[in-house]
Amino acid sequence: MENALLVGLSAQMALRRNMEIISNNLANVSTSGFKREAPLFEELMVPLEAQDAPMTEVSFVRDWGVLRDMTAGPLQQTGDPLDVAVEGTGFLIVRTAEGERYTRDGHFKLDAQRRIVTPDGDPVMSDGGEITIPPNTNDIKIAQDGTVSTAEGTVGRFRVVTFPPASMKKEGKNLYSADTSPQPASPNTRVLQGMIERSNVEPVIEITKMIEVQRAYQHSTETLSATDDIIRRAVQRLGDIKV
Repeated sequence: MENALLVGLSAQMALRRNMEIISNNLANVSTSGFKREAPLFEELMVPLEAQDAPMTEVSFVRDWGVLRDMTAGPLQQTGDPLDVAVEGTGFLIVRTAEGERYTRDGHFKLDAQRRIVTPDGDPVMSDGGEITIPPNTNDIKIAQDGTVSTAEGTVGRFRVVTFPPASMKKEGKNLYSADTSPQPASPNTRVLQGMIERSNVEPVIEITKMIEVQRAYQHSTETLSATDDIIRRAVQRLGDIKV
């Protein structure tokens, strides 16, 4: 009976983790470049110590990791000259205090030094370093190859790189790190000005999954309650036995 309670508890912990990830997906429906996540679980077989038990092992659920859906989200036109979207496989490079990081969130701005930066102030990198817009000009043009130019000429070109999806690690603030060296993006990859990539989360699907998890959790709770009631009645009956 104790094993049944432990198995039910492990299932509830897995369902809770699943709900946390679904909730995070829904919270980032409007986050540019956000990628939907899904939990990965595995079966953990634990051997029983009792030799005369009808089963030799008990199956538990263990949180194994998170699967990230790296498919592109829909593109949305904004008209802002500093908004860029990467069409195809590829990431823009951002320099942070922890080193280079990678993003598909192209919602940029100019800082006080007129550098192109993220909303958090991290500079976006070109082939030659930071991209700085000359003073007294707001006529910014970004070509599909990532070249940034103004009326005074070219000021840089966005670096667009790619990685194997399995090598990328989420760092927060819509940034990723990678444990492999960046490779140049495919020649078919384009940088589109005045557009951003929306999240690839589909709210209807996530809400449906949330309802399924809630029902599964309720069923698990009812099962645990019934098991606990059986144990309680068994203990009471043992107490009523007169030796």
